[in-house]
Amino acid sequence: MSSPSLRDRVNGFLTFIWDGEEKKFLGRGGRNWAEIGAFYLVFYTILLGFFVGMLAVFYQTIDGDRPRLTGESSLLKGNPGMGFKPMPDIESTLLRYSFQNESGFSSCERNHDTYAKATADGVAVNCSETNGEKTEEQACAVDYKKLTEQCNEENYFGFGTEGKPCVLLRLNKIFDWIPEPFTEEDVNATDMSDDLKQKVRQKPNNVWIECVGENPADIDNLGADIEYFPEQSFASYYYPYLNQKGYLSPLMFVKFNSVERNVAVMVECRAWAKNIRYDRTEKEGGVHFELLLDP
Repeated sequence: MSSPSLRDRVNGFLTFIWDGEEKKFLGRGGRNWAEIGAFYLVFYTILLGFFVGMLAVFYQTIDGDRPRLTGESSLLKGNPGMGFKPMPDIESTLLRYSFQNESGFSSCERNHDTYAKATADGVAVNCSETNGEKTEEQACAVDYKKLTEQCNEENYFGFGTEGKPCVLLRLNKIFDWIPEPFTEEDVNATDMSDDLKQKVRQKPNNVWIECVGENPADIDNLGADIEYFPEQSFASYYYPYLNQKGYLSPLMFVKFNSVERNVAVMVECRAWAKNIRYDRTEKEGGVHFELLLDP
């Protein structure tokens, strides 16, 4: 038996698409198609109703102003981390600048100004003038003028020829988290520097920040002349974060005035509060970056 020709195959396919003699489309008659259409219409209607119902039940469990899981039940376990700017890219923590061209600093340094000016927006209260007295609906404003007193776009955030780079630090927001104050016994038991211990004793309710070289060589190359703006701590009145209108996390510029040039310096900035857990391996309670100032 000879195989069908190409023309016969094409005619057979066209007949399968529409059979004019038996009035069938794709091998099915009108009644058959109507039954299949009715079945899938009912099936998908029920499926859609089930999905909408489950979605409605899910939204009933969500509070628009408060996360469902907080504290130790949340993914962050109630332990705030730290972030820094400028961040060159997601895979690198090296902050590098060449002094050969003062106006040629990269876009990552320009992010300082964009990030810092965000604190000037929104509705917030100057809590430093009210001794921290505010309602739960109010947010405390960051003093942008003091924040940028010595770290600003006019001096290229320290990345200019003076070689005194500024790094912007921020403590991550944790809903309903309040820093637990240090006691005298707590302070004495820590390995923080003696200078910081004295400051913590004066304001034990604040969240204190200290930046140091990670290794003995880094400590020498980083130098001891480090300044913090507007101060070395985040005031307790910024907490807790309760999704207040206009709330922005407090910010801090750290200015490194005596970094050794031509040497990559590993720096670690740590947040200090009694209820901030620190783990360098898990990157909890602190942040790491490298500074490299080329000639």
